[in-house]
Amino acid sequence: MMQTTRTLSTAIVARFQSVMTTERGAGMVEYALLIGLIALVAIVSVTAFGGSLGSKNEGISGSIQDAIANR
Repeated sequence: MMQTTRTLSTAIVARFQSVMTTERGAGMVEYALLIGLIALVAIVSVTAFGGSLGSKNEGISGSIQDAIANR
């Protein structure tokens, strides 16, 4: 069992190193970093502006409902 785990971890490390040394691997890493950065910005934005956006959405929703009711 221990030998299998060691062999598997060695294979994973070797695969990671081969991907990192190729141009294709570098491109994948750049895309992964870009996706991570976009996710971070989205999380920070929702955290910072979530409350005010929620109340703005409620105001818009109320206006739409009033417009439909007064047709």
